[in-house]
Amino acid sequence: MQWLPGAIFQHDNARPHTTRVSQDCLCTVTTLPWLALSLDLSPIKHIWDHLERRVGHPTSLSELKARLQQIWNEMSQDIIQNLYTSMPVRIASCIRARGGSTGY
Repeated sequence: MQWLPGAIFQHDNARPHTTRVSQDCLCTVTTLPWLALSLDLSPIKHIWDHLERRVGHPTSLSELKARLQQIWNEMSQDIIQNLYTSMPVRIASCIRARGGSTGY
């Protein structure tokens, strides 16, 4: 992760994020704590979904990196703005669901 100086990562403590290899990778960066069951409140999860739907099936790490960078660069700011704007509604839904899934 040295190629991302100053990066701050958020992860939800899901099993893949707590494996030794993941933790070894993340030990050099700042990570934000996040509850495992609060995915509805995580705008970045929606961004990852957007990237995943468009990335296709790269055949190498360099192709994956290039494709993700291209998708990121082409991403409409409207997507990010809509996620930001929807936060109050998602928070209210999460409260109504008593922390359970809200369908977001």
